Amino acid sequence: MSFENNHSMAIAAVRGGPGTPAADVLTAFALRRKAEGVAIVGVIVPPEDTGHGHDAHGGGHEGCECRSELIDVATGDRYAMHQDLGSGSQACNLNSSSLALAAGAVERALAGKPELVVLSRFGGQEAQRGGLMSAFQAAVAAGVPVACVVTPKAEAVWDDFAGGLSVSLPPEADALEAWWQGQARGRNAA
Repeated sequence: MSFENNHSMAIAAVRGGPGTPAADVLTAFALRRKAEGVAIVGVIVPPEDTGHGHDAHGGGHEGCECRSELIDVATGDRYAMHQDLGSGSQACNLNSSSLALAAGAVERALAGKPELVVLSRFGGQEAQRGGLMSAFQAAVAAGVPVACVVTPKAEAVWDDFAGGLSVSLPPEADALEAWWQGQARGRNAA
């Protein structure tokens, strides 16, 4: 599906995992919308974490894109993403309770009828119906445009979840901007 022809799709799924700029592109996009005065809710990788993962394993863990926390775009609240398992840990141990708090905050913020929801990513936790999945479900149910990153390991579950509501985008700012302009044209035509 080409993004140039699918601006009206309600969900922008930026495809990318470790080693791609997907999270950085999404963070920059969200901060631009907020600076423009768009009523935006959601959670993103904090700007100070963009460009690198959090080294939660001392020497790093191949294939792991650990980020230290997520930040609520609207409130600035921060959510710890990983539990400290100690210096001997080789695992990327997500903090499930913190993710649930972040998802709940997004769900509550939807009551304010935002123009846009940005969710850091649909990854392994969401593929198992955890993580930010409830926030994704609430945003889709509310009919609010959603921008997110979809990791390679979660693509099959994402495709089942998003169905025909999603457009797949490369991890490029121009692609996400084109999608957003299409959303604006759709709102203005309504």
